[in-house]
Amino acid sequence: MAVTAFIEDLLEESKRRLYRMLRDLTPEELIWRPVPEANSIGFIVWHIARVEDRWLAGFAVDQMTERWIRDGWAERCGLSESHTGVGFTLEQVDDFNKNMPPIAEIMAYFDAVREDMLAYLRSLNDADLDVVPGRAPFPEVGTLPPDFTIGRMFRQLIGEYNQHLGQVGYFTFHRI
Repeated sequence: MAVTAFIEDLLEESKRRLYRMLRDLTPEELIWRPVPEANSIGFIVWHIARVEDRWLAGFAVDQMTERWIRDGWAERCGLSESHTGVGFTLEQVDDFNKNMPPIAEIMAYFDAVREDMLAYLRSLNDADLDVVPGRAPFPEVGTLPPDFTIGRMFRQLIGEYNQHLGQVGYFTFHRI
């Protein structure tokens, strides 16, 4: 199996697991936080999609505007074009939860971003994973190491995705 096919399988399986966990959650459960310092499920799902969108547009491709902006998702969701949830304060998470768009909108955005990511991934061969684009997807947070490759981007995405999947799983298991 090619490495890119393996990555695609990981991304698709993680998405299926996430969507199974989201099924049947109420709006109250989507904004519940086990402690005030934690993020809510809805916030985590939005954040995952925003970060994936930013990695693809800002790091991997550097030629396309993020779907969040390009397709008007920020406006449709009533949220800032620049926010991704990275480095958010507790007050910003509170504000997100008070104004969270319907989960169906967040999931539709997530699906659109994943569609772009998979199309990009399918255009690669295994050697392309060693390419160093030399860009930072989150310049407001800092620069990346000079040897940050496309493959490392996928490792970062999958690692973060699994971490957040575990958080959502914990939250849904301990629902109110």
